[in-house]
Amino acid sequence: MWSQTTQFKPRAIALACAAVLAGCGGGGGGSSDGGLFQSVTMNYPGGQSVAVPPAVATTKLVATASGGGPVTFSSSTPDVCSVNGDTLSLLKAGECSVTASQAGGNGYAPASTRQLFVIPKIRNFVLFQNPGRLPLDSTPLQLSAMSIIAGKTVTFESSTPNVCTVSGNTLTKLANGICTVTATQAGDDIYASAKMVRNIPIGDAAVPPLTFLSGYKDSSTTKEGGKVDASAGASTNGWWCNGACTTTVADDGSSLAFSFDYPLATPNSAQIYSGITLWAPGLSALAKGMVTIAGIQIDAQSALKLNFAQNPEWFSTVQNKVNVTMTLGHYVAVPDGTDDKGNPKTKDCNVQLKAVVTPTSAAATDYSIDLKNGFTVSNACGLKGLDTWTELQISTIASMKIEADTGNVSVPTPGAAKPTYETKLTLNGPITFQ
Repeated sequence: MWSQTTQFKPRAIALACAAVLAGCGGGGGGSSDGGLFQSVTMNYPGGQSVAVPPAVATTKLVATASGGGPVTFSSSTPDVCSVNGDTLSLLKAGECSVTASQAGGNGYAPASTRQLFVIPKIRNFVLFQNPGRLPLDSTPLQLSAMSIIAGKTVTFESSTPNVCTVSGNTLTKLANGICTVTATQAGDDIYASAKMVRNIPIGDAAVPPLTFLSGYKDSSTTKEGGKVDASAGASTNGWWCNGACTTTVADDGSSLAFSFDYPLATPNSAQIYSGITLWAPGLSALAKGMVTIAGIQIDAQSALKLNFAQNPEWFSTVQNKVNVTMTLGHYVAVPDGTDDKGNPKTKDCNVQLKAVVTPTSAAATDYSIDLKNGFTVSNACGLKGLDTWTELQISTIASMKIEADTGNVSVPTPGAAKPTYETKLTLNGPITFQ
């Protein structure tokens, strides 16, 4: 399910960092040991998690003494971390205490400093796919989940016993409603514990909607704090707006319209693109070199709901389809040739899903795109066998691009002083998953 190139990079949390200076003497710039006072400064070595055995994570220790003498290192927690020269080996998760010492000499008293920090466990992840709506009947459901720790057991628990119960991995349906089940993997000495909650609709229960955006604060931000980026261009102008783009937002923030009105001497004499990229609440970019955890996480929701309109000229063409592309948090480092020394390079890639909508009217119209069957994997980042529903269950939706499949270059704008060809997309109301 996961590629070896998929990157999970947990953030280490330092619990404490203490510096203890030895050889602090009396006045006159000296010490009780008969030498000048000196201090040792040590770079913080924390932040890195343990490695999966038999591999051992290591990091280089760096410290300097103000007296200029050599610095040695030692560990007072050798079962958690060990020191060999200036190399610190992270043996298991826990508190690591490392001391940097300078023995003194050349007129200086001995001195030391200590760093105390936490070595975190590797981030764990549980994949528990929501089976979707279930009929209210006596047929039990066998639950299935897995974690990234091979061979480790995942347990299930229902927090809605009036709607459903769980015994082992068998779910029993009792009443109409939302059945909330938590899948948990307890973790071990290397991996942290992990859990995933799924809300399963039973019978006629309504699926809770997820709001991607409710409206627009302005032309560059949604009401939920997600970034808005509209862009367009033509093959004859270097693929830039060059003064032909206009973005407008309704006074109440309920709609956003983006227009690319491009002049052409003759119809069909250029290719154009035009689209609006919308980011999930609070997001403005993907995480660099790692999985994007923030975003919208699909549970039992089965469809993307949105409303849009087109200008009549674009709609009247035979090339009026609209693409909806979702960029997921699923990150992969893909090969990108070699550097000037012949070493292999990689570049960031995030899995994308795409659906194509054929508008039924130029006017504002509601559209619903089935998440399982309406979207296909448009960018697999070199991975094989990706499944749309699995990707939506394990990854967040970070951004959504709504764009012209092919813009208008054949029907001119009425009344224009010179022939221009407008491609205008208006997004109305909220965008939700239901």
